[in-house]
Amino acid sequence: MPKLCKFTSPGDGKPVYVNPAQVSVVYTHKGEPADTIIAFRKDFLLGVRESLEEVVATLEAAKVDAAE
Repeated sequence: MPKLCKFTSPGDGKPVYVNPAQVSVVYTHKGEPADTIIAFRKDFLLGVRESLEEVVATLEAAKVDAAE
C-alpha cells in the first residue's frame, strides 16, 4: 500500500491525507492567497495550504518510498 501524504486544508487548518498513486495533476490556482490544487482523475479537486513545490516534493518522496 502506498504511503499517505499529509497536507493542510486551507479552510480550517485540519489535516488531509492523499494517496500519491491516485494524483493526476498538481497546480496553483491564482487568488489571494494562491492555493495549491491536487487533482484526482478529472472530477475531484482538493485545495491544500502548502506551496506547489512542497506538495510535489512530498508526493515524489512518497512514490519513491513506496517503490522501495
